Amino acid sequence: MAIISGTLNGFCGHSLSEQGRVVLMDRVDIKFLVPLALLESCLTGLRQELTTLDLDGRRTFDYDTLYFDTPERRLFLDHHNGKLNRFKVRLRHYRQSRITFLEIKQKTNRLRTVKARTLLSAEASPASTISTFLKGQPALPAARMQPALFVQYQRATLINPAGSERITVDTGLAFHSPDRRRSVALPGVAIVEIKSDRQAAHSPMHERLLEMGCRAVPFSKYCVGSSLLFGTELKTNQFKPVLRAIHGLCN
Repeated sequence: MAIISGTLNGFCGHSLSEQGRVVLMDRVDIKFLVPLALLESCLTGLRQELTTLDLDGRRTFDYDTLYFDTPERRLFLDHHNGKLNRFKVRLRHYRQSRITFLEIKQKTNRLRTVKARTLLSAEASPASTISTFLKGQPALPAARMQPALFVQYQRATLINPAGSERITVDTGLAFHSPDRRRSVALPGVAIVEIKSDRQAAHSPMHERLLEMGCRAVPFSKYCVGSSLLFGTELKTNQFKPVLRAIHGLCN
């Protein structure tokens, strides 16, 4: 995205190893739906507070994510029904680095996000790695998982060097059915997520978003994408507020 790339050029950069100090595999997160037209204004003024990931001059990166679920969409329905100790299962591919992780995200009954992941290597059988990893998660029906949704987007990652906080800015979201027969894109929307080891009420980014009139939204790429593509086949009542907000931004 040219808009965000140009804006990020004004930030100091940080390396992947520096970002590694803010991994936050057990965290609190909060998400904001931001009109792309406001994103530059949102980021402007934070250049003294945040740094952005820079790899050989590149500051936005392409992500490909394949989500898995059971045939009856158990993980989707758990989220829709507000169940705590719920899960998402996905393969995440970092296109520039050509690295792929199998990841499991859990939302605990303490409203924390806990993530576990394993690297898929060229030397090992992907199917065997996936099976072994999922079998280590007794709460998941590992044998019944199948591809459910494919998501693509560009991501910039910022950190607050003064604290334990990481911010991701996702743009260019596009959702596809696994067979690619259905697709929908959200070109006018950015998803800003603030991730910290505690509530981020006093973070510079959080304060900036509130000043601009942005409000937190419960945005799950898997659930939103599934609702947009398969809304006539799935129960989506709980996601209607965020779907209406997306419709308002994209039309």
